Amino acid sequence: MKGYEFRPTASVPGDAWLRLVSLERAGGMAFLRTWHVFVLLPQDEQGAADWIDEHCENLADVLERVAFVKEFEPIQVGAGNAAQFLLQITIEAE
Repeated sequence: MKGYEFRPTASVPGDAWLRLVSLERAGGMAFLRTWHVFVLLPQDEQGAADWIDEHCENLADVLERVAFVKEFEPIQVGAGNAAQFLLQITIEAE
């Protein structure tokens, strides 16, 4: 795996990047930040499912060092031949 601040122009399975989802006022003056971490998966359903099974525990361990890991969700973005399998990980931090 390799992480990027933004989606790389040429991605390979295992590439990951962040997107800020929301800033919500938490108790006091702090903001609760919700992020999506996107991970490009192998582009066949079985390969994507196997990749998630092999990596989700390690991903959670690493991400929990900096944020609360709320959810792992396999998604498909785009349509037709341009569709891509991604793993969307929702994390929260102050």
